[in-house]
Parts: sequence; structure tokens; C-alpha cells
Amino acid sequence: MTSEKKLEPMPDFHFKCMTWLYKLADPIWNPRRHLKKIPLKEGMVVVDYGCGPGRYTIPAARLVGTQGKVFAVDIHPLAIKVVKEKAARESLTNIEAILLDSYNTGIKGSSVDLILLIDALHMIKDPHALFREMHRLLKKNGIIFMDAEHMKVSRAMEIVESTGLFTIVELRGKDMLIAPKTKQ
Repeated sequence: MTSEKKLEPMPDFHFKCMTWLYKLADPIWNPRRHLKKIPLKEGMVVVDYGCGPGRYTIPAARLVGTQGKVFAVDIHPLAIKVVKEKAARESLTNIEAILLDSYNTGIKGSSVDLILLIDALHMIKDPHALFREMHRLLKKNGIIFMDAEHMKVSRAMEIVESTGLFTIVELRGKDMLIAPKTKQ
């Protein structure tokens, strides 16, 4: 048991509105186009941190294939419910949805190839706790793909660098590839 503060999800109404807005926007800003920028490969173990309604979880699960796995993690019960329903509808058995109440995912340490942190950093109350958990999860050659939506890139870079745990290896507009520094 940790002394970590429990995270509070957004109200259900806000989550439903967000999901509805994604449905309207996705035909224009297709998440699959974004996925082309992400170094996803067959067989990878991926964490979609703050997965929401699974906009990236489902396509990532298809790309990593049956030899890979995607952990869809979120603090909102509706997010987990929606991802499970979508995975079942598409017969995707390589997705494990995890409802969080803290930044600790419960996933085995040093077991993850790639973490997706897409459209989520601006909602994180304790970025240092989040980045500590992501550092714990990643294999030594693992990577984080993060976008800095809803915040200035300079602020996102400042957050990453202030943790002392990661190095920004590539910056493409608002997208970043972030590698863990050597674990002590």
C-alpha cells in the first residue's frame, strides 16, 4: 500500500462530451495518421497511458499483433469500459485494460517497449509521479511517444527534463520521443 494520493477522474458528463468530440474530429484529424509517427512494431509491449476511449489503443493493438500486448490504462471507469467493449467487438485479445486510482499501474517493471502519452500531459496533477512510474515500466531501450497538446512544447520539455529521468531524443512539432536515462 502506497501513500500516493488517489486520482480523481473527470466527471462522466465531461468524459462523454470528450468522446463525442473525438467522434466528430477523428474523420478530420485521423488518429491513424498520428500512429504513423509512432515507432510501433509487431510484438511490442505498449502502455497507452490515459487511454481515454481507445483512439490509439485499438489501432496499436492491431499493429503489435497477437505476439504483442497493449495495456490501456486510465483513471476513468468509462474509459476502461469503452476500451473493453471495443476490444471485444473487434476480437482483440492482446489488450488489457487497467483502471487506475494512482500513477502506479501495477504492470511489471522493465517490461514495456513503448509508452503512449497522447493528449494527456496537460491533465496530470503530479508529472513527477507519472514519469517515475513510466521510468519503472520501460525496458532500458524503451521509449515514450508523447505529444504536447493543450500546452506549450517548451513547458512539456521543461516537465520531462525536470524529472531527471529522461532525455528527449527527438522533437517533431508537438510530438516527442523520450528515452529513459540509465536506471540507477
